[in-house]
Amino acid sequence: MRLKPILSALAILTISGCSLFPKEAREVEIVTKPIKLDIIQPTLPRPVELKEPRWYVVSDTKIAGEDRTYLDKFIEDIKKQHGGDVVFIAMSIADYELMSYNTQELKRYINQLGEVVVYYRNVTINEEPAGAIGVEVE
Repeated sequence: MRLKPILSALAILTISGCSLFPKEAREVEIVTKPIKLDIIQPTLPRPVELKEPRWYVVSDTKIAGEDRTYLDKFIEDIKKQHGGDVVFIAMSIADYELMSYNTQELKRYINQLGEVVVYYRNVTINEEPAGAIGVEVE
């Protein structure tokens, strides 16, 4: 029975704690500083290396001073190069223009994507500017 008053007194002293001894409130100083984050940069992909194909434009016009056409001469030259085999891959001029357009679109997309990567690298790297990414044709 005597334990209850002792526990009650102890609880009151613990709860009131330091409030019995008033102290002056300290002023809190708030300082804002920029923090430099070390962001790991991914390695850039190797540049696109495109190979330039050979294109032949052949007509059925006769060769001046000869009794054969440019087409006949072309077929003879191809037979010599490939051991007598001749295979043609034909394309209309409109389809060639579409292929050329698609190639330019791919090149534009890759260059713009490279510029985005370089922009973000420049924003996150403070030491040196990142170089541009381009498409080169051999």
